[in-house]
Amino acid sequence: MTMIASADTLQPLRDLLDKIPAIDAHSFAGITKILPAAVADFFARSPNGVVKGAQLAEALPDLISRRESAELAAGMRSRLLTYLRNAIPDFDSCTDLVLVDLGYSGSVQKALRRVFDREGIRIRLHGTYLLTLDDAFHDLARGDSVCGLISDLIVTPHMKRALLRNVSLLEQLCSAPQGSVRDYRNGGVLHEPNPIPPDQLARIAEVQAGAIAFAAAARDLATTHRLQPFAPSDASARWTAATLARLLMLPDDDELALLGDFQHDVNLGTETLQPLIDRPSVDNQLIARGLGFACAVRDLPMWLAGSFAAISPAHSYLYTLFGANRLPADVFGETACGALEIGLFKADGSASMESITVYRTGFGDVRLRIAVSRAMNVAMIVLPLGKFAQAGILHGVVVQTGATVADAAESPDVAALSDDRLVFAELERHGRHYLAPTEDGSLIIPVAALQGEVSIYTVALTSLSHDRIFAPHAAPDVVAWRMLSSQLAEQGAAPTA
Repeated sequence: MTMIASADTLQPLRDLLDKIPAIDAHSFAGITKILPAAVADFFARSPNGVVKGAQLAEALPDLISRRESAELAAGMRSRLLTYLRNAIPDFDSCTDLVLVDLGYSGSVQKALRRVFDREGIRIRLHGTYLLTLDDAFHDLARGDSVCGLISDLIVTPHMKRALLRNVSLLEQLCSAPQGSVRDYRNGGVLHEPNPIPPDQLARIAEVQAGAIAFAAAARDLATTHRLQPFAPSDASARWTAATLARLLMLPDDDELALLGDFQHDVNLGTETLQPLIDRPSVDNQLIARGLGFACAVRDLPMWLAGSFAAISPAHSYLYTLFGANRLPADVFGETACGALEIGLFKADGSASMESITVYRTGFGDVRLRIAVSRAMNVAMIVLPLGKFAQAGILHGVVVQTGATVADAAESPDVAALSDDRLVFAELERHGRHYLAPTEDGSLIIPVAALQGEVSIYTVALTSLSHDRIFAPHAAPDVVAWRMLSSQLAEQGAAPTA
């Protein structure tokens, strides 16, 4: 709200809307207190009257005039200052105000500075934050200041961004029981309804009560034992960073059991809740793009480290290495290790054999990618697993779409194909394990109607027929591997291709 109040253009409102996944006319009017006819028509033309925040932000300059924008900001400033004067005794006599928050780039502090400047208020603002993006404070106003406990002097910027990527859990633990502030009226605060489940609010209240009790005990013991638990120091900042990083990046099983079902409110404009942990989406990213890309995925899931921990402690540890910039891409990335002939069957009944690249992952697994375009009119993809890896573990099949192959490959929207959509021809299955008794065993992937011009189908599997897949710098035309030692002993053979 402070961002809108400080605006002299539509840009702050556009920035706010851009962060909202979905919004309708009622929510927009609740935020802005206006609903121009052009904006109402824009919502009316959208399916179910709901649009993406980014779409509305892009169209906003054509929907709201400069006069309406100025009136919106002026009204919000007036209501905000009335609230501050009601909440802070002798507000107009203050020389300095201290803002306390989790962080991170001081957007509220800067917006409040602009509000004060526009109204001729000379109060200095000092921000005190838990986590700061230090390079975001280069434009502080003269006389204002900022202090971050966990600054770039305490942890590296790379590690800082890893913490911020997973800060949603901390935000939930520090949140108030009320919903987001949507406006001010008569010196009071108007909140949106809080969609967080009561059980989660109860656990949050318990955590907060425990934190207050801990602080009170530390204060009482300080006098007896001559301690200074609240004295600022680099040592306390480093311990705070380490403790916080352990919780956010390396949650243990007890913490996953306690916090794993937490949901995060997306914020203004919607009552949508997103689960903090979303293991299936991370699994899909691992299948489609590998560990490095899955570690760097943006937006969802909200608690990425928790989602990795939900897969296994090893995945949690590897993600933490990525956060510390210690995950070597040449070890955990994928490498081309050969080629495989697959069958493409078109809707008109014709078929062709095509060669695709086989990739080996850092874990020794295999990843196959098949790109098909709308013009190819492909109805089925046939993978001859019986000739490639007769026994193995099928981790999954996923699909990405886009306007081009590059767009599809980079798309974070990864959809998994359920087992009932796949055809296991002459393959024996036991859960994720499969066995091809003969070389005719094949995995058939029906190609659905393409949502974009290009779709990329990715198959991830572990071969149980071979001990080690090699990936020399000059990738051979066929996959080279070392067979299981028992098979080598029986055949007395060298590694086969």
